[in-house]
Amino acid sequence: MDWWKIVLILVISYLIGSLNISILVSRLFLRVDIRDYGSGNAGSTNAYRVMGKKWAAVVAVGDILKGVLAVLFGYWMMSEAAGGGVGRLLAGLAVILGHVFPIFFKFRGGKGVMTTAAILAVVDWRVCAVVLGVFLVTALITRWVSLGSILAALFVPVCMYGFHRGAGRETWIYVVLSAVISFVIIFMHRENIGRLLTGSERRFTFKGRAMLDTIKTRTIDIRDKASTRLKTTTRKLRDKARRGKLRLHHRNSYHARRARRGNRAQGARRHKKTHARNLRKNMRKRRLGRMAGA
Repeated sequence: MDWWKIVLILVISYLIGSLNISILVSRLFLRVDIRDYGSGNAGSTNAYRVMGKKWAAVVAVGDILKGVLAVLFGYWMMSEAAGGGVGRLLAGLAVILGHVFPIFFKFRGGKGVMTTAAILAVVDWRVCAVVLGVFLVTALITRWVSLGSILAALFVPVCMYGFHRGAGRETWIYVVLSAVISFVIIFMHRENIGRLLTGSERRFTFKGRAMLDTIKTRTIDIRDKASTRLKTTTRKLRDKARRGKLRLHHRNSYHARRARRGNRAQGARRHKKTHARNLRKNMRKRRLGRMAGA
């Protein structure tokens, strides 16, 4: 076996995986970083919630294509050594690690579910069909995408052993590599597992507007800058406004001045009511005092 081929497969596939489509789309076309919104995950599910259907479809297609490209590269590199299947799984593992820990984006990426599905479809369509069925049934019943992904990941090494047993040493290579892939997927869902146990995990729905569409139409009035926390928040909001994510009202704008006038008028009315109440109370005390003296 040529070890340089294995090293080349791992490096090239990892670099392909590091091209995170969700981050690229959000930065190039929407001028934001998707990891600052929603669950903070740069994957297809969070892309749907944050950017909407159109961009989520682009992200899903990109994740699938890079998984297929890496697996085909691994098969091409090791096809002559009769290790094409092992080469595909090695490339698949490397591209998932690149997707999850991208070197180009400070090692903060997605969870690799869509890319894993593409890899399984190329390596063995039977395993992909079973795993995809488990995912769809779980997600449709519970509407928890994370739970469907976790259960589907658990079935990957089991199905790989069931469909490839009897192939000798290659069987266990398949099982070990697929088990590592499953471990990576489950490890990336560790926060979701905690929320599932506490019952706070968010259910997936096709209804509602994308998060960025809601944020772009939000108007925030900045008036109070007394505390350090408010100053930090204001600075962050102004940075977001420059990137086109928010529409802010300056403290001296028309809306801000109008809001302050409304607050002052409301305070004046409250002060008048309190003053009148105190006058009535004092007059009542004086009257009772005169009656007692008489």
